[in-house]
Amino acid sequence: MPVTIDEDAACGASRPAAIALALFTMRWMEQWKHDVDDYDGAMILVAVAAITSERLLRTELSIEEKELSHSIKPERLARCNVSSIAAATGLNRETTRRKVNALVEQGLLVRGVRGSIAYRPGLVQEAATIALVRRQLDTVVRLANELLRMGVLKVD
Repeated sequence: MPVTIDEDAACGASRPAAIALALFTMRWMEQWKHDVDDYDGAMILVAVAAITSERLLRTELSIEEKELSHSIKPERLARCNVSSIAAATGLNRETTRRKVNALVEQGLLVRGVRGSIAYRPGLVQEAATIALVRRQLDTVVRLANELLRMGVLKVD
């Protein structure tokens, strides 16, 4: 059962929908910011996750690979570096480099060969990360239910 946008309702309720989306974005970023000092650091963590893992959505995952409690072999992940993070976040390269270095010092990220950047081994499998993903799913459900209530989204 796909969810679609009701174009008439989306136009007629564009302000409440925009407010709901802004609140969603704030909640989402606050959740990512939990273990870092600022929003730039949170955006870098989001970028590293997206850059290294996006290709997994286009491949067949094993049962174990579908669960965060199991690690993914590094060769299954895409390469990520300061330039790709800067491009993804809109931060300038020097700020990105400095923030990445701080996240490495904090033990959240690691540097690999040829300047590649990834999450520290085991970080994704930690209970705190799994709980973060669960909170984010709850936030998505609240947003979807709010937009359904407004009539902006509909179930076909």
